[in-house]
Amino acid sequence: MKARNLILIFIFACALIFAFLTVSFTNHNLERTFHESSRNSFYLLSFIVDHLFRHERVIETNIIQNLRTQLENTGSESAQSLYGQDDREIKGVWMIERTRVAGITDYPGKENDIIRFYNNNLKGKDANTLIFLHNKPFLLVNTNQNGKDVLILYDASAIYEVTIEQILDSLITSSNLRYFAILDTENTPVLFSTLYENFLPLRGQGYHTIDTPEGSIFQIEEFVTDHRIVAGFGMESLLRIRRTNNTFLLVTVLIFIILEGALLLRYLTAERFRLVKEREIGRLKEVGALSTGFAHEFRNSLHTLSLLADGMETEDKTILLEETTRMRSIMDSLRLLGTREIKKEKIDTTELVRESIALLNHAIKTNSVDIKTDIEPRLACHGNRSLLVTAISNIIKNSIEAGAKNIGVTANRKGREIHIVCVDDGKGIEPAIRNDIFTPFFSKKGQSGIGLYLTKRIIELHGGRIGIESNGRTSFRIILTA
Repeated sequence: MKARNLILIFIFACALIFAFLTVSFTNHNLERTFHESSRNSFYLLSFIVDHLFRHERVIETNIIQNLRTQLENTGSESAQSLYGQDDREIKGVWMIERTRVAGITDYPGKENDIIRFYNNNLKGKDANTLIFLHNKPFLLVNTNQNGKDVLILYDASAIYEVTIEQILDSLITSSNLRYFAILDTENTPVLFSTLYENFLPLRGQGYHTIDTPEGSIFQIEEFVTDHRIVAGFGMESLLRIRRTNNTFLLVTVLIFIILEGALLLRYLTAERFRLVKEREIGRLKEVGALSTGFAHEFRNSLHTLSLLADGMETEDKTILLEETTRMRSIMDSLRLLGTREIKKEKIDTTELVRESIALLNHAIKTNSVDIKTDIEPRLACHGNRSLLVTAISNIIKNSIEAGAKNIGVTANRKGREIHIVCVDDGKGIEPAIRNDIFTPFFSKKGQSGIGLYLTKRIIELHGGRIGIESNGRTSFRIILTA
């Protein structure tokens, strides 16, 4: 059994190590897969955005150059003539000289906002920018002609029907992309879309893991063509899977710990039981060897005592015959202790208790003991009469030797069991020795220490059990099969 349990413990330990290595390997592969997927997304998105960005800039440059060429051909004095010509994308033209503004537009309600934006950002510059009116993209182009600024509003819907910013915003809200930016040589964003307002950490070229209040981010910074591109990817999905894996590992570890603990407890219990049984078998062999040696001598002595009883007075003769009968019964019981099977018969419980008491008539009278019985009528058990009489009489004799003056013996049926209970008012049994009273040769009264051990063995041979309680009154309970 020991080797088998050690093998099971070894198997459980190996399984535990395997589970730990599996989860660690899975977490490592998940992280590597996430990084590779993010890098692939980064390079693909960078290529597409850079291509669109360059394409938009080329078209935008051509349109602006064309507008300025038309303006040079018409002159600043007649710049308003551009409005309404074949180039129907021109939706507004203003001529601005110092504080005087003159112009025409399809969006008169926005004119003040446009002029205000011009004053803050474009005044005095040959510059252009992209603005939105009524959710539509427009190019606002400013150029200087003959000391006057000419401001042109150009409908750029054909160019920016779907802007790069809109594409990025859509990706940011529907994927694990958190921000994307194209930087110029001075690290100024020329294109920037983010889920977090004004959040663009720069860590230098390469791969970085950044902890933020919104969660961990895997950031990639690389040069693509002549632009520096920065992209951040949220790691929530990776961390969620890793937490699931770690939870699985923790549950697995707990299960294996519980199993190994239960197995170890079972092994220790079995080992204790084995040691107890080994000691009990050793004692049984010792008792058997002793009983075999002196049983023959006792029988010869008992036979001689029986012959001497013929010449005795009536009372002495009765006492001597009772004692010799009890001693023969004990010798027969000792002889049967080494057997595993005994001859059984149906026994009336009332007769069984009466015979057990009758064996002790002399001790009962000598010690003035009052014995009361309460036996359920027609109650029968299955067993060996002489052995059970010896067992019950030994319990009653133990009560008498403990100084009991009142002993009660009851017997009743509970289901398929018969409970025989002997209660006395003796001095009781000390708690410290309560577990030792059924041990062979153990006695606190200078006796042989065989009686209660013999009783326990007899009950076990009948497939029953015996228990003891001592709390003011001592109670022995024998449980037999009905």
